[in-house]
Amino acid sequence: MKTRLFCTSIGILFFAVLKSQVGIGTSNPSSSAVLELNSSNKGLLMNTVSLTSLNSASPMGSHVEGMWVYNTAIAGTSPNNVIPGLYYNDGAKWVLMSITNNLPRIGDIKSSLVTTDHDGWYLLNGRNITTLPAISQTSASSLGFTTTLPNSSDRMLKGKNTSETLAAVGGNNSYSITQANLPNLSITGTTAQSGAHTHTYTNRGVNYWNYNAGGQNTTRTIDTEVRTTGASGDHQHTFSVPSGGTNVAINQYPKHMVVQNFIYLGK
Repeated sequence: MKTRLFCTSIGILFFAVLKSQVGIGTSNPSSSAVLELNSSNKGLLMNTVSLTSLNSASPMGSHVEGMWVYNTAIAGTSPNNVIPGLYYNDGAKWVLMSITNNLPRIGDIKSSLVTTDHDGWYLLNGRNITTLPAISQTSASSLGFTTTLPNSSDRMLKGKNTSETLAAVGGNNSYSITQANLPNLSITGTTAQSGAHTHTYTNRGVNYWNYNAGGQNTTRTIDTEVRTTGASGDHQHTFSVPSGGTNVAINQYPKHMVVQNFIYLGK
């Protein structure tokens, strides 16, 4: 068997020396091709590898410009993560072959009028990641979603600040103002303090009457008398002005159009 294989190899090499083109499935390969494949029911199966990231040559020893491989792994972190597909090497990194330059990356988010999962895009509805296909579960875990996907229902997307965590949720659809939100002013009122006044009264005036004290007739007289109260009567009044409010929350929805939010987790 070894002898036959050796002889066959020698024959192929001898043929290649005589003719610089090699044809598989054809006896007349193109003179412009080093190798020509011809089949009506078979294809070329590329070598499959597990890449680790775009900028790492692994599992190869180094980057080799022009090398083609088919990657089967989901690995790396954005923007150098890799997904299954055909890649070529440009001498410094792996490049995914695509018919479009807008190929989504794992973790990309888009808004759409589509209502269901499609083409590797999954609705951000808070679902458990165990309900996703295996390849998408791996992608979700690489983004830090170990239990559930975020739920974007009734929420708007916000840019991250320095203290926030990606995919964190917060905010409210309405708000109530407090005293601290009101202008710094005071509403007061005081009545006039001048309130001095007097009251007068008059008694019944002069009255005469007779009466007997024992056996003696006696007459009594009462003159008219005027009395006046003291003049001290200054005082003040204070009052309050109720707002009449009922603390109803203020709706803060701006004008908007309703869509669905999706995250790309591969397919």
